[in-house]
Formats: sequence, C-alpha cells, structure tokens
Amino acid sequence: MVLYGNNYNRKFSLSTAVLAALAAVIINLTRNTVTDIQASNGVGEAHSLDAAGVALLLLASALLVLIAVLGILFTFVKAHIWPVDVKDLLRVMAGHPGSLFELANKCNRCGRDFWSIKSKLWWGERTLILTSEKSVRDVLIYNEVFERTMPNPEASVTSCHTVLGAPGGGGAKWKRLRTVCSPFFDKAEFESRTQEAIEHIIAAVKAAIKNSPADGIDYFQLINRLVVEIHLLLILGVKTVAEDGMVVQNPIVEKGDENDSVVLADTIDNSLNIGMQGHSPSYTSNEFAPLLNFLTERLQLPASELGGIEKILCEAQKKGEVTSIERLHNLCMFMIALAPSPASFWLTTHVFREESLLNDIREEADNDNFTKLSLCFKETLRMYAPVPIMIQRYVVNEETANHVCLLEGSMALKKGDHVVIPTIIMQNDPSIWVEPDEFRPERWDDGEVISSLKNNKGLKTRMRRGSGVEERPVAQEREVMKARYFPFGMGQHTCLGQPYAVWLTMTIASTIINNFDVELSDPEGIMEQKPSYKRIRDHIYSFPKHPLKAKITATDTEGGTRRSMAFRKSMISGMRRVSMFVGGDKQPTALFGTVEEEEE
Repeated sequence: MVLYGNNYNRKFSLSTAVLAALAAVIINLTRNTVTDIQASNGVGEAHSLDAAGVALLLLASALLVLIAVLGILFTFVKAHIWPVDVKDLLRVMAGHPGSLFELANKCNRCGRDFWSIKSKLWWGERTLILTSEKSVRDVLIYNEVFERTMPNPEASVTSCHTVLGAPGGGGAKWKRLRTVCSPFFDKAEFESRTQEAIEHIIAAVKAAIKNSPADGIDYFQLINRLVVEIHLLLILGVKTVAEDGMVVQNPIVEKGDENDSVVLADTIDNSLNIGMQGHSPSYTSNEFAPLLNFLTERLQLPASELGGIEKILCEAQKKGEVTSIERLHNLCMFMIALAPSPASFWLTTHVFREESLLNDIREEADNDNFTKLSLCFKETLRMYAPVPIMIQRYVVNEETANHVCLLEGSMALKKGDHVVIPTIIMQNDPSIWVEPDEFRPERWDDGEVISSLKNNKGLKTRMRRGSGVEERPVAQEREVMKARYFPFGMGQHTCLGQPYAVWLTMTIASTIINNFDVELSDPEGIMEQKPSYKRIRDHIYSFPKHPLKAKITATDTEGGTRRSMAFRKSMISGMRRVSMFVGGDKQPTALFGTVEEEEE
C-alpha cells in the first residue's frame, strides 16, 4: 500500500530545496575543479594530477552528488508522507496490526484533513482516512454522496439486503427495511424483559464461576457471551438459553467430530476478527457458517415460536414487506451487533479497577440512583468507541463530494473511493479533551464537561448543547456541531439500535457491578498502554487486544437483587442521562413511557 498526504509540509519542502541547491553547488565545484586541473597540467607540476587522481576526484564528487540526491529523495518522501514516518509507511504496507490507528492518530494530532491508501503500489482501490471534523460530518450527513455500498454486497454480512447496507443512501429499500425494523427499538419492546435478562446474567456468571479455570475467567469472553445470549432471548425470542452458553451445530464439520458443535458467541467473535484494512466479514467464511446455519433453520419455525425482531420480520415476510433473503440477512446483522460487548467490558473493567468509583456506584444504587453509572457509560463510549473505525462508506457522487463536502486544498475524490472514519482517534483528541487518555467520568457531569475541554469558546458552546448544561440544539444546528463525539454515528444513518445498545450495556454493567466482586489481572499489561486504541485489536469492534483474567465472587444476594430491581425502576432517569449526549439522534422516549406507566 502507498500513502499520500493531502499537501506537503513546508519544513521538508524547504529542506528539499536546500539539498537541491547543495547538490548543484557540488556539481559546479567538481566541474570547475576538473577544468582547472586539466588547464594546469601543462603549466606546473604542483597542480597536476594523473588519470588515477582525476578518477578518484570524480568518484568522490559522484558520491557527494549521490548523497545529495538521496537526501533530496528522502526529504521529498518525508514531505509527501508527513506526519507519518517511513517506519509507519512500512508497517501499513505490511498490514501490521494497529498501523492504521497509528497513522490516523498522527494525522489527527497534526491537523491533517485526510490521507489515502492504495491497495496496490500505484493503482487499485483508494481508501481515505478522514481526520477533519467537517469531512466526517459531511460523510455521515450527505447520504446521496457517500453510500454504504460494499465491494461484494451479496457476500458481506452487512449486505445490500440489510438496513445497514441497503444502497441509495436514504433510498426506498433502506426506508422500507428501517420502517419494518424500527418498532422493536423505538417502542422499546425489549425493556419489558429486563428482569428476565438480569436473572440470566446472574445465573450465567455464577455458572462461569463454578467452571472457572485456575488462572481465572477470560473476562471479555464472558461479557461477550452475555451479550449474545441476551440477543438470543430478546432479538430472536429464544425461550431459554443454557447458563453455560448456547451451543450450535457446526455445519462444516461432520457429526461425531470433537468440533461438531461450537459456542455461538465464540464463533460470532471469530467471524468478525478481520483486519482494519479489510472491509467486512463474509457469509462465505467458515467462521460464519454456524450462525448462518442456525438462523437458516429458524426460518422454518412458525411465528408463534418466535419473538422480538425475528417475529416482526417473519410477519413482515408474510405480508410481502420483506423477502426471505432480507429477513435472513437482517437477522444475521442484528446478531453480530456486538457493540454492547466492548462497552460493557471496558465500563466494568474501569469500575472494578477503581474501588472508590465502585463504592460510589453501589451507594447510589442503594438509593435508586444510577447517575454515576451513566457518566461512566458516556466516558466509556468516548474512550473506547464501540466501532473504532467506521469503514463502510464509498464515494458515489464525485462532483458534489469535491465541491460541497470536503475542505479546500484537499485531494480530489473519485467515484469508488473508500472512506474510513477513525472514531476512536477523533474522540480521544488532546486538542479537545483534557487528559483524553484518562478515564474521567466526572467530565460528563453537567458543568464538569465544560472545564474538561480545552479553552475553545466556540467548541465549548457547541458541547454545552449536548452535555445537559443546555438543551440539545435542533437538527439544523446540530449538523454544524464538531464531529468529535459520535459513538452511534449521526445524521440519517444514526444507529437504529441505539436505545437497545444503551439499555443492554447499562443492564449488564449494573447487574455485574451490584451482584459480583471482580478481581482483574492484566498479564499482558494492556491497561498500561496509552492512548486507548493501543488496548484494542484489529476488529470491527473495540475488543481487547489481550484477555484480562477475572476471579469473580458473588456478593450479598439480597442486596444485589434489590439494586437490580432499583435499576429497573430508575430506568427513566438513568436512561435519560445516558442519552443526553451519546452522539446520535435517537432518544428512547418509548422506554421512558413504558416505565412511567408501570410505576403509575
């Protein structure tokens, strides 16, 4: 892969000019010296050189010229790829894990608009890494210019048959699929099963404690299994899920083989484990086969045995509103929506590592208050954007992209260019946040959010509007906000499942924090790595680079159950605080209404 900056750095350009002048001086001096020597050979022996001496002088001059030329070439390359250095270039070319994060971070902190990567040496598909808030906003807002089209739309798990990958920006197909799927999230049907979810989480964690290996439980693996199992209960309406995980048939292995069955959560994780420079996992991968086979078999079940969004899609298919392939592909998409996994993991990891924070959250829970937990949730989404790099945007309208959307002086965009948005990099920008590499939930506490920002009056005003100090602006005003905090995206394609993701993360985090003590060990030292992107692996989601081992013990059962019920009752206030400024447009108002009606 070859990298191209969007303009030259003046310092290196000046260095190139100096070296070029030096090379010219060396060449001129060499030519004059040789001329003088040749002229003096017939006049005096003192200034004469034989053929060997002349050759040696010419060789030395040639070496000096070569050094000057190489210096020019080197400074030219440095000017062209600044602020990236040659080592970064080689790491990206080799596909080294984390190299794309490093590149985006350097460009962002040096104020570069965007960079491009070509898939071949001088040709092939071009990928743009955006680091300008204006460019990011334009890409997310202008759906007719930047679409979610994929190179192989049929095979991708976010295929053209899903609400996430439907072509045409806000076209008819996208609107039809979103209309069908939206009621599950907008009406918060999942919230009525909160107590069932809490009970399963407690039972599953206790089962993990019982089967814990000597060196401790893989904490992220446990959290990820909980998320997938709640998906099974709520999104698919599966009646019961075993405490030790849902095991499914592996269709690519013969029955009777020791690997003929797999834990569903683990196989989903494996299917999403792709490099950041890739595009999207594929239905045709061996890792994805168990989930696809499981969901395909469920297409034969009657609607009475289904629940959640699977039942909604089944009934929509009967009415002719969706096709069978659209039903299957959307179910796959919702099942691999694992953003709550890293959010729950990183949130609880930080809480259990800070005893005072843990005690504050538990004390608030005893008083039916979850303010501190909601602040921790916001800080987690800032520090570990669940989708660290948004990679599914392509330029479809070249003229508008170049003349309306991107900044002046930027390189020309071409139809088919692939756009990458490094969310996790932009949300940890030290020019915006004070100590961005530190977990500071108090920065979101009304007035504190303002003092935690750098001294930028205009930016502070915009951030106030979404922080609780002032009301959020109307849509037209919100479009011009700095795109520096957008964990759920923005614009027309704001995450459809935001209410569910917020609810699920808060439910898992609250249940574990209030029912268990977790002692974490970090054998690889990932929590010492800074910035936060160095703690995550090359993956669609912000999954940890290395496992944290957990020794878990159950706390006072009565106290934990009481806090869990308190969380259920305080959902209205807690969720409102969480949703004030999570970066999207969706507000789970139906969720508030559901709880208020029950309390009445």
